Amino acid sequence: MYISHVQEMRAENREWINFAKGAAIILVVLYHSSLFLNDLGLAGGTPRLRLVLGFFPMPVFFFIAGLTARRMLTWNLKDLWRRRLLTLVYLYLLWSVIRVGFYLVVPHLRGTERSPTDLLNIALLPVWPTSSYWFIWALTIFTLLAWLLRKLPVSVQIGLAGVLAIVSTTPGVLDLDNVGWDRVAANFGFFIVAVYFPHTVYRLAARVRVWHAIVLVAAYVGLAVLLVPLHLSRLPGLILLESAVAVAMGVALATLLVRVKWLNFMSTLGQYSFQIYLLHLFLVASALALLAPFAESPWLQRAGNALPFLLAAVALVASLYLAKLLRRFAFLWVSPFRKRQTKPVSRRAHQNGDLP
Repeated sequence: MYISHVQEMRAENREWINFAKGAAIILVVLYHSSLFLNDLGLAGGTPRLRLVLGFFPMPVFFFIAGLTARRMLTWNLKDLWRRRLLTLVYLYLLWSVIRVGFYLVVPHLRGTERSPTDLLNIALLPVWPTSSYWFIWALTIFTLLAWLLRKLPVSVQIGLAGVLAIVSTTPGVLDLDNVGWDRVAANFGFFIVAVYFPHTVYRLAARVRVWHAIVLVAAYVGLAVLLVPLHLSRLPGLILLESAVAVAMGVALATLLVRVKWLNFMSTLGQYSFQIYLLHLFLVASALALLAPFAESPWLQRAGNALPFLLAAVALVASLYLAKLLRRFAFLWVSPFRKRQTKPVSRRAHQNGDLP
């Protein structure tokens, strides 16, 4: 019996999870660095790269979050609220308020979005997410949706999520004009598939070989060529297919590369991905405010292609160290109203895969 259990655990090796989250958070920080710098004309050629890499991180995060979420389907509504939803709602509201306070001090230089300190914007945050914290908001919606739909056949749930993803990722079909709602529609399928098939995912991950990763990378690059340079995103389902390939590619590469010792820092970033996710935009926005007076400088313009990568690297390292400094302040990472919290929050959140 013991040998059988050990064999099952080996067949479900989960060491790749933090590595995959580390890769995803790097791309998230790079994405935001390029996005913010682009408003100053300092992003160089990275906006196009941003389009190519944008299919990867959020589907991966939602997929990983779903892997350990199935047990919530057995809870009643009271337990669901107390054990899962309360923390998510609390974190979303807390960090949204912190963000508003931050922008009362640091100038908001992104002319492409409404000011975070706009009163209407603040009032609508519970139902109309407009910041990067939409991820927590979306995860709240996913959790509630999965629980409400739990009595439907799994095939029906996945089918509905797939149709919703296709229409929401096909330009001109379903555009809700809100980052949170649009991403909910596009990514619910990844969460719900992971909720119902976690052990299948772990077993397939344990069987990954190098040639699997090569094929998936080639498929991802090929689809990216169709979507970005050839502008074929209007083909229904093509963006969804690219995101699905991205998830499979991320799992495959993570299972292989997690064994490389000099890449151990990726797993460390994955362990702290939630904290980095919450903190990095404050650092990126602060850098933007510092660079704004010099935006027209020729030397800074010439550095445009490298600047997003440099800013992303600085933001990642600084966020990691800041997260470690703030680790003792548990109220920043989990609801203080949640009962029977016994483990350190940062580790528990990451072990459960609930958050980035």
